[in-house]
Parts: sequence; C-alpha cells; structure tokens
Amino acid sequence: MTEGDARAVDGAIPVRTAFKEWAAICRALASGRQDVILRKGGIVEPHGAFRPEHSRFLLFPTFLHQSAESLVPEARDLLVGIDDDRPPESAVVFTHVAVVRAAHRITDRRALDAYRDRHVWAESVVDERFHRWQDELHLLEVTVTPLPSPVVLPWQESYGGCRSWVELDESAGA
Repeated sequence: MTEGDARAVDGAIPVRTAFKEWAAICRALASGRQDVILRKGGIVEPHGAFRPEHSRFLLFPTFLHQSAESLVPEARDLLVGIDDDRPPESAVVFTHVAVVRAAHRITDRRALDAYRDRHVWAESVVDERFHRWQDELHLLEVTVTPLPSPVVLPWQESYGGCRSWVELDESAGA
C-alpha cells in the first residue's frame, strides 16, 4: 500500500486517487454508519482482483448496481433521495476522503461475521462478493472525513467502467 499524492485543499484536488463505491455506501461511510469497505475487484481490473494500493483516497459515489435488497433493512433509508446526490453527467463531485487504518485479506467467510455491525451490506451481497471467482475478500477499515468544500471535476472517460481505483486528472480542478 502506498500513500496517495496529497495536494492542498484550497480548491485543488486534495488526493489524486479516488475509490469507486455505491453512493448509498458512501453515505453510510460519511455518516459513520459504516467504517469498513469490502472489495472483490472490478471487472476491468487485472484478473478481476482488487489490490489495496492506496491508504488515502477520495470516495467516488457510483449509482449503478445499488438497490434496497443489497442493504440491510435498517439501512435502506440511505437510498432515499439518492438521485439528488447524482452530479450532472459531465461532472464528478467528491465530498469525503477516506484513510485506511487497516487492510485485511479475508479467506474464511466466517471471519467476516466479526464485521457484521460495521457495514450495511445485506448478507447476500457479502456472500456473493466473497464467493465470486475465489473465496476471498479484501476488507479495509477506514476513517472518513468531509472535505472543507466539495471538489467538482469534469468527467473523464478514464473514470468509467467497473474498476475500484481511479486516478484523477492532475490538471482537473487545479
């Protein structure tokens, strides 16, 4: 794991790396209802495998694949008004930064039970992620804090696709 490139927060990008996650999960992380991230890997990542490469990153909310059934019932309120958070198609908005406190590679599904009260994913999602391709998941324990003000960047084609990490254009927003 390497430290993300930090830059001043005076209107510039505070971190050059962003992590793509469902918008509802970003809300859970931002509100303290969740402090772990479970990740298998994105389809376009080498061998579909996730690598915990960064210890500091912006949360990049995505709006595909999330559904009420993917969350525990008591967290489904996170989806209320979620489309109000959706930026225009030509922009990406970052409001929070995450710092990894610990990273774990979980190879025993039962070990994930110890984290049940630290995330809002439904058990079916945890099981599907754990058993996809091979029986393992990466678990990141994170601290999430708000940025002093939102960072709005123009959408770049390189930000698309099913990937976990996105390297932000250095010239954008600076």
